[in-house]
Amino acid sequence: MNAIPSSTRHHCTVEHLAEVFERSRDEIIDEWRLHTGELLAALNLDHATLTNHVPILVDEIISDLSERREGSPWKKETGSHPRHGVQRVSDGLNIGQVVAEYGLLRDAFFTVADRHHLYLVGEAARIISRRIDVGVRAAVMAFAEQEAANLKAREDEHLAFVAHDLRTPVNAIRLLIEELRMEFDASAVAGGDEIFELLERNLQRLSGQIKRVLDEHAKIPGEETTFRRQCRSFELWPLVEDLAMDFRSIAAKEDIEIANEVPRLLMVHADAGLLSLVMQNLLTNAFKHTRNGRVSIHASAEAGLVTCRVQDTGSGIPAGMLGSIFDKHVSDSSQPGTGLGLAIVKQIVEAHGGTVAVASNPGTGTCFSFTVPAAAES
Repeated sequence: MNAIPSSTRHHCTVEHLAEVFERSRDEIIDEWRLHTGELLAALNLDHATLTNHVPILVDEIISDLSERREGSPWKKETGSHPRHGVQRVSDGLNIGQVVAEYGLLRDAFFTVADRHHLYLVGEAARIISRRIDVGVRAAVMAFAEQEAANLKAREDEHLAFVAHDLRTPVNAIRLLIEELRMEFDASAVAGGDEIFELLERNLQRLSGQIKRVLDEHAKIPGEETTFRRQCRSFELWPLVEDLAMDFRSIAAKEDIEIANEVPRLLMVHADAGLLSLVMQNLLTNAFKHTRNGRVSIHASAEAGLVTCRVQDTGSGIPAGMLGSIFDKHVSDSSQPGTGLGLAIVKQIVEAHGGTVAVASNPGTGTCFSFTVPAAAES
């Protein structure tokens, strides 16, 4: 429809505009429905889903105009806008289309004002825009939060499927180890018993991690799923020593010295399984980048915290990677890996209320450090 020539329009008070809009309420809604229906026709959405929140918003705008109330404080759960934003995720819209819907409502007020030969400017235009902007903000935030929740649910489901599928090969490996142990004369090979113990220990650790993922996925919906802790107080040295033993065969092959320099009686209060995973990831990273050198594990306690350090004399980390080294999927392109190990380290440490850090000089080595709570003194 062509706009009314400006010579035939006239100025009026905000209150008079409110009266006109109140009489023309259905006309405003119909105007919005017409143009929004055109915008969304390709999605084959039913009109009932388009207008369920608009009459409320139109009434709020008319009320604001009647009282000359220029906007209201924004609240996250105001009115039906968050519900509308969530609905639009399932309808298949994007954020731009959600914003456009509200823009069309603004246009509908201007169109109806034109039909009644009225200017819609100044204070009245600001009042209408303010109320619509509040609605846009609430709807868009709810839309974004719902999209993020849907993405996380899909990631959790995929992770649970992967973990569940891993049980089959793990069980097959366990049976094969048992069969080999019965038929193999371990005493005939130097370190044969130690090899089988190493295999069984690592298989048990993998089974425990798979079980943890499946248990987390089966928990109550809506709760935080990442790395729930089961903390207790324990000595750190034995945990590190078990991991160091697992790496000693690799160390011997690559001519690397591995040293557990954690004080014997140092106590921490943490989830032992998760802390073992942190150490294992850091040691794996150190061994990837070290040849003919040294990897050492240190720890010290101060002010209720234990600071753990994994130091290597390897190739170091390029300066450009240090700022993002704990981000997901960030890894050295020259080394195999998914780039998740250090991201997992950061998440676990932060779940314990600690912090992670890294210092590195290319060519001379790297030191990863992190903090966890110390055990309370009895």
